[in-house]
Amino acid sequence: MNSDALPTDHDFWRSLPGMVLLFDHSGRLICESDPCREQLGLTRHGSDWLEHVDPADAGRVRDFMDNEDEFETDITCFTPAAQGHASRRQLRLCARHEPALQAWLAWLVDLSGHHRRCVEAREEQVFLRNFCDAVPVMMSFYDRNLVLQYANRAYAQQDAQVDRLQQGLHVSDVLGITGNLGAQLQHKVATENVAVDCRRSIRRPDGAPRWVDVSLVPINSSTGQFLGTAALALDVTRQHETQTALLESEARLNQFFGANAEGLVFHENGIVLDANPAACKLLGQSVSALLGTSLVERFDAVDRPAVRQLMLATDDRLLDAFLNSERQGTIPVELMARSLWRDGERLHAVVIRDMRDRQAAQARIHTLIEDLRSQKDRAEAADRGKSVFLAAASHDLRQPIHAMGLFLSALRAMAQAPAVRQGELAEICRRMQSSLDSLGQLLNMLLDVSRLDANAVQVQLEPTPLEPLFAELEQEFTDLAREKGLRLHAAPCTAWVRTDATVLRRILSNLVANAVRYTQHGRILLGARRRPGHIEIQVFDSGIGIAPEQLDAIFEEFYQVGQSRAARDEAHGLGLGLSIVQRSARLLDAPLTVRSTLGRGSAFSITLPACDPAPLRPGAEAPAAPQPGQRNVLVIDDDEQVLMGMQQLLQVWGHRVWCAPSADQAVLLAIEHAADIDLLLSDYRLGGNTTAVQAIAAVHACLGRTVPTFILTGDTSPQRIQEASELGFPLLHKPVDANALRGALAA
Repeated sequence: MNSDALPTDHDFWRSLPGMVLLFDHSGRLICESDPCREQLGLTRHGSDWLEHVDPADAGRVRDFMDNEDEFETDITCFTPAAQGHASRRQLRLCARHEPALQAWLAWLVDLSGHHRRCVEAREEQVFLRNFCDAVPVMMSFYDRNLVLQYANRAYAQQDAQVDRLQQGLHVSDVLGITGNLGAQLQHKVATENVAVDCRRSIRRPDGAPRWVDVSLVPINSSTGQFLGTAALALDVTRQHETQTALLESEARLNQFFGANAEGLVFHENGIVLDANPAACKLLGQSVSALLGTSLVERFDAVDRPAVRQLMLATDDRLLDAFLNSERQGTIPVELMARSLWRDGERLHAVVIRDMRDRQAAQARIHTLIEDLRSQKDRAEAADRGKSVFLAAASHDLRQPIHAMGLFLSALRAMAQAPAVRQGELAEICRRMQSSLDSLGQLLNMLLDVSRLDANAVQVQLEPTPLEPLFAELEQEFTDLAREKGLRLHAAPCTAWVRTDATVLRRILSNLVANAVRYTQHGRILLGARRRPGHIEIQVFDSGIGIAPEQLDAIFEEFYQVGQSRAARDEAHGLGLGLSIVQRSARLLDAPLTVRSTLGRGSAFSITLPACDPAPLRPGAEAPAAPQPGQRNVLVIDDDEQVLMGMQQLLQVWGHRVWCAPSADQAVLLAIEHAADIDLLLSDYRLGGNTTAVQAIAAVHACLGRTVPTFILTGDTSPQRIQEASELGFPLLHKPVDANALRGALAA
């Protein structure tokens, strides 16, 4: 149909109140109302108005037009609102086909404002949801019946049973608010329209307990109508655990505060707020008397500035100070600043530690260290001295052995001679005896040291006359002094002293022997002087003397004075004599002193308590020298040479002897001659692990009785001497002196 045939009454179309379009089947505009022209900017008649529509929408409209059915659809229209820019508008298109007009009649309704409000509402809804999901607080909304309608992401992450899209859960299922508490909370929120706060314990998805602080807030409409309840839940598990631990810590602190052995004082700027019993004991006052007083003023004035600074410090510090106690006087203490929680409040405290026991312990430790250091020095000095001793012993022990070897060779030569003069044989025997005596003296000196080390010397204090002792010493050393051209004199003395005669004789014998050894010319004097209540025994010599710096060292083991000058004397000693003298004097509790001038001589003195002479018992006279009768002796020794020598000597003396090289052989002899054996001599060490202990016990058991028994030992170690002494049998130390052996047989 030609467009000229269409109605052309434009005034009719313009007069319509809304936006009206009349277009043909191709979409060419036939006529439009004025509002449509104004709002959509359609100015060209006969143009395709769908060119101003979104292509997708335009295609949909053309599809509807092909069916010639009435249709309704939303379209997006672009209008040239400004030069070069298009305005986008949302329209509702309602169209129907008018056969009479051979055209489509359409009404347009502008939906741009409504659409914009819907988009904004959706955007606001998305924003609100994202905001709620981003908030770390668990947020949920419940309807009037407290049934879950919404929960944010925090809930979904913390509680496996809460799905943000899931509805129907009651508040009791979500927050555990049940029973009377649930009813009360619902009444307050729904009826009284007030917010309610509470703390609840719920379970995490892994089953672990979780504590939350819950706020239930009523939600009302603009008219005040109750719509539901908003629940805000904050996870306070860590805070709850921290508070619980803090309460437990405070409880332990309160217990510790009362039971602690160290003083603990809480204060504020040095003013006492509280004190435990230990602090009250140190300060010498009760808690009530201490409260409100200055703790700083209780310390020495010199310490107060440092104490005040320590109390005001925020970090932990230590300080040594002196505390003035009301009851105990001045006490050395150690202060420690502490910052503690008590009853939910941070307080400053001072720990007061009594240092008296620690200082005493430190003093003891210091003394012990000094003693150990001194012992170490002495041990090192002894070690150095032993090196000197080994050199001296190597010479001094070899000399008499060498001499005896020469004399034995001479005896063999004389035995082959056709005639031997009696005098020469006697002289050789005398010199052999002298060499043997020298060797015995050296060994006895070592034995004395071992006996002292083993504490095997038993002291028996009793009244002792000095005159016979002086006479014995003078007789013993006169020949030795005469050989060196010296004069030895023992001054007459009628004094008595309270001492052990054997130990005193050993002391004086060593002093006189030293005087003879280190004196080249002149004389030696042994005497005594009376002192108030005491007797001072003195040994003077005109020997080489001792330098002042050596007066302390001479009493050390293995130390020798003037070795080079005394070297001409073949028996210059091992450096043990004065050590034995000093240790023996200590046993007697007798002061020992020495005075000396280098090159002019020395004077050694020992002071003993004086006493009255012992009363002579009736019939008590000096016993005659024992004359041994014939003895039946069993000798046990694992050394064949010693065993044969002992057998020959005892047989020469007229005794009957049985010899056993082992304990087993001794048992056999004891069984065979049980009725005859009346004396037993046994070496201490019998080879292997056998000692005199087992041998003596076995022999006595076979004899059926206890016979006099003597133990012979050549072991000079302190341990062996101590073991042998504990057996209770008399000891004879090798080499055994002939006179000592005669005395044992005659006893």
